[in-house]
Amino acid sequence: MLTRVDSKGRLYLPKAMREGLPDEVYLVKLDEGILIVPKPQEPLRELEELGKKLPDKTLHELKKEILREATKEVLEESE
Repeated sequence: MLTRVDSKGRLYLPKAMREGLPDEVYLVKLDEGILIVPKPQEPLRELEELGKKLPDKTLHELKKEILREATKEVLEESE
């Protein structure tokens, strides 16, 4: 969907896209554009639920895996 940004930097979101969005959202700048992420009503509860989905690994193991994957991505991008 194409929309416009006015001279004050305001972005028009059509009603169909605004419906269901909370009063507050996060704007995340990506290389490809901007991502609009709804702010959770209960962020701690949502984090707890996300934590339940993590693999059964120690924090140290998770950090090593994250660093390994990040390094892999950086090396692939530099090729």
